[in-house]
Amino acid sequence: MINVAIFDVDGTLKVPDEPVELGVVNRVHDLVEDDIHISLVSGKGAVYLFGLAEGMGIPNPLVAGENGGVIFRPLEKVEIVYQVSDETRRGLDYAKGYLWHRFRDDIWFSPNRCGVTAFVKPSLPVERVYRSALEFVEQHRLTDLYVLPHWDAVDVLPRGLDKGVFVRYLHSLGYQSEEIIAVGDALNDIPMFKMAGHSITFKDSVRQVKDSADSVVTDIYGAFELIEDLIRYEK
Repeated sequence: MINVAIFDVDGTLKVPDEPVELGVVNRVHDLVEDDIHISLVSGKGAVYLFGLAEGMGIPNPLVAGENGGVIFRPLEKVEIVYQVSDETRRGLDYAKGYLWHRFRDDIWFSPNRCGVTAFVKPSLPVERVYRSALEFVEQHRLTDLYVLPHWDAVDVLPRGLDKGVFVRYLHSLGYQSEEIIAVGDALNDIPMFKMAGHSITFKDSVRQVKDSADSVVTDIYGAFELIEDLIRYEK
């Protein structure tokens, strides 16, 4: 029986750089009324995600920022941070320094706790920053790091840190995979798709994401309809 619904944010719950539609907020509230615990997981920071969840009126939202690296439990005021070794931290700092010297005023860095996120200004193609970061990591044999592109940013992350970390955390709380449904649209959602009992993506997602998901729908409203169908079927 589904008890937890995990949503990615940008590209899933909302269009990047735009607010969440009221219709989406209402459908989230419908799930809450069905006793579904709502979680938000994103590459963005946990503080941002908690504020977004609060603004949507989600009760006791369990959020995970930095691709699962920082988990925040609001009722207990507990923050769980993914631990990074000193060697990995040095590699992250090295990569961050390279990107700053390479692109300077065309990027800015989020104050991350676990990895490096370089947000890219509109005048600079994200692909260029992604290729530069990837080549740097490979050239310097930073094998404990990997590079992940987004529509507006590039992540350099410790291997082992991904959205699957958050699903494993839910397992530690007693939730089974079959109780968890995950909705996302991007490559960084694949690890949580693999660990959730059911996963949903969209027809406009890239092929690799669609191949990893259990279901492909038209848009976020189609995802809500599918989740509600599954809930009714189980009942």
